Amino acid sequence: MHKMTEKLHNFLLEHIDEMSQPWLDWREVEEYSICTADASRETTEYLREQNQYFTRTIVNVLKEGSLDTLSSWAQETATKRAQCGDPLYGSIHYFKKFRLIFLERIEAFVDLHQSRLKYEDTFSWNRVVNEAFDRMIELFTMYYGQVADAHSYAQKMRISELSTPVISISNKVGVVPIIGQVDEYNSSNFAERIMMQTKNLELSCLIIDLSGVPSIDTMMTNELFQVVKMLDLLGIDAIITGIRPEIALTAVQLGIDLDKLRTYGKLKDAVNKLLH
Repeated sequence: MHKMTEKLHNFLLEHIDEMSQPWLDWREVEEYSICTADASRETTEYLREQNQYFTRTIVNVLKEGSLDTLSSWAQETATKRAQCGDPLYGSIHYFKKFRLIFLERIEAFVDLHQSRLKYEDTFSWNRVVNEAFDRMIELFTMYYGQVADAHSYAQKMRISELSTPVISISNKVGVVPIIGQVDEYNSSNFAERIMMQTKNLELSCLIIDLSGVPSIDTMMTNELFQVVKMLDLLGIDAIITGIRPEIALTAVQLGIDLDKLRTYGKLKDAVNKLLH
């Protein structure tokens, strides 16, 4: 390692507290952010430790010349921020602020050693530090996105499971009200869950109510009527209620014979017919 680069490395580590404190002081009160200025003392100290860990990671890039060490901090921190729902844009904003603090500390070192430095030295340090910050932001964003996507998918699955129950209205008759877009159910084993619930309840008739479906495309219409066919194979009578004109049109275009299906315009009509 170049002698002056080594001095800069040591200088930055010696002033690590003087970099983290201005960053903490710069915070503002922000709702739903771990970095809010009114955070507890424990949270503030956690942020200080996290920031100093970040600083050492960036400084190590100056020493080693490799960006490979950045992934660990990015993954650990992004995972925690995503899990607690901290806004991504807020984290990027704090990256931007700390980059300025970090570069100002390098400028202070340059002022102390102007006579011994070459232009190439300062240019190289600036390039390396900015490259490290940019790469860290890329990694942080990637890991944050992965955790956020996984959380969103899990939440969607939980909502889907709750929104497609087979409701038993008698010993042999059940209702499954479909709410929202049908394509939300296609990726969550909708058909399999309906079959399992219907079988467990020992139903002989299942009403599929579509009155809560705002729209449906060709693929999902076909998927829905495949469920009806599977119910028929299991000896379960399927009734569809609340079919909108566009759903009926799509079914006809697919060659589905609606005359062979028991349909009702309203759910209450089917229930009254079956129970009374």
